[in-house]
Amino acid sequence: MNRRDFLSVMGGVAVLSKASTSFALDGGTTPLYVKGLVILDMEDSKTLKLAFPKAPGHKATLSIVPENGSSRTMTIKGHGSLESKNLITSSDPRIFVPELVRMQEFYGKSVRSRVNEAPSIISIPYNAIQSVTTSEVSSDRITFVRADNGKEVNSFRPRRVAETIKIELSSSGILKLDNNKVSIPLETTRELRVEYAPETMTGFDGYRDHFQHFFSYVERPAALDFDVVPQKVGGNSAPMPSGGHHYAMVWPDAFCYPAGIP
Repeated sequence: MNRRDFLSVMGGVAVLSKASTSFALDGGTTPLYVKGLVILDMEDSKTLKLAFPKAPGHKATLSIVPENGSSRTMTIKGHGSLESKNLITSSDPRIFVPELVRMQEFYGKSVRSRVNEAPSIISIPYNAIQSVTTSEVSSDRITFVRADNGKEVNSFRPRRVAETIKIELSSSGILKLDNNKVSIPLETTRELRVEYAPETMTGFDGYRDHFQHFFSYVERPAALDFDVVPQKVGGNSAPMPSGGHHYAMVWPDAFCYPAGIP
């Protein structure tokens, strides 16, 4: 390892150690796992938003694993947020999600978020987050093609895309959901799992059909007003027809993956 790489690595360790120390003093962390058709809106410099697009046939759920007692699952409705009186002072969490599909990979840096129009949003202040990392990736490498002409999008790097995102939250926080009707103290919670997925799997075309639900929440430059379609690397580059069911094309591991803005 050369000197530049060594200093870079040590600098990263120092930043992470400082954040870890802050959270240790604050009462530790609670992991939140995010999976399915969820938008991670990182456009705001102070708040990370988890948005659930309008998607017929899909259901958003939260699984709560307590430190003691039995797990329970609830349906996510309306808006929610993470609140805490003892947030850490840093608002610069470690974010490392290179596998996450980001809209700017298709539409450039001019892409803007419209997730405030989503029916359900969970807002999390960055100073309540220690880190955002990839927990699981797809079993297949994915690329994207244009829906209008079937040509591969060269600005996207083909890869195994993020299937599950892990967000380390301050355990001093209280997650409030269903427009503040439900409160979940993180200090008594071992982990949380959010998933937004089809209620019935039979007859779905998987990631191909479901990715289209993201476009209503993305503002694109006029010159780049085209949709994109995911496909496995090495697969047929022609976009699938928009109607009907194609049972042979069902994706084997997951039907929906998260996406990021920008």
